[in-house]
Amino acid sequence: MTNTLMLTWPSSWASWASWASWPSWAPWDEIQLARPIRIVALIVAAALLTSFVRGLVKRATNRIITLPGADKERARVRQQAFGTVLRSTVVGIIWATVVIAIIGELGINIGAFVATATIIGGALAFGAQTLVRDAIAGFFVIAEDQYGVGDAVDLGHATGVVERITLRSARLRDGEGRIWHVPHGGVVRVANLSKSPKATIDIDVARTSHLDEIDSATQRLCDALASDAEVLGALIDKPISDGLIEVRDDRLVYRLSVATRAGENDRVRRRWRVLVLGAFERGELVAPAAPSTVVHIGKEVGGIDL
Repeated sequence: MTNTLMLTWPSSWASWASWASWPSWAPWDEIQLARPIRIVALIVAAALLTSFVRGLVKRATNRIITLPGADKERARVRQQAFGTVLRSTVVGIIWATVVIAIIGELGINIGAFVATATIIGGALAFGAQTLVRDAIAGFFVIAEDQYGVGDAVDLGHATGVVERITLRSARLRDGEGRIWHVPHGGVVRVANLSKSPKATIDIDVARTSHLDEIDSATQRLCDALASDAEVLGALIDKPISDGLIEVRDDRLVYRLSVATRAGENDRVRRRWRVLVLGAFERGELVAPAAPSTVVHIGKEVGGIDL
């Protein structure tokens, strides 16, 4: 006796689709592997996309920030800070999207999560608007290389040498040793004194002084500073006398200047003041007369002060 296998083919397309649908007969439906496979696929895709984004951000920041002739160490620090911000932002968006997709795959209604996240996000954005402003301003400070660690800057609120710079604020140390923490969002103007390092000093002398004598005295001051051992390593070029820059009723103003290394302006200027003081003490320069107020005290006779 022969056993014959009989197959009955469906007569319509709807019947065929119902017959050929594998979840109705395959063991996959019993062990429910489709959902875990989709979740694993989302995680793998997110991991691959994260790796690609990290490399893309690194190449982009290297191309944007690294300029010909720029300081390599300074460019590396800027690239690291700039790249960290971009990577963190993009990677956070990717994985947040994956988490929402996985919650949807698990059959959980994400509407409540979205509504809650919207309310919390709005409250945080309203309360942290100053922090967001500081972070955005700091982003552009780093991207544009307005100032960095070791620069002598004037931020309006404080002046000093930058010891640390983050995305939110900069830490400065002034000439008296005080530490200033200045948020980037509160800075309206920036003066980077290290970009054009130059120490200048103005000398006020008596209006009756002879110009030839002043020129000789200021030239001796320039030569004395150039040979001074205390500031010899801080000078880039020879000190020069810019000459007469202002004429007043009681005094003449001469200006001396010298190119210095970054951050050495104040030290050179302090030493130069000491040398100028010595020139006044030796009589090489004559100080202008101090302004004084004369008060006449007398008696009035016939409406006239005596």
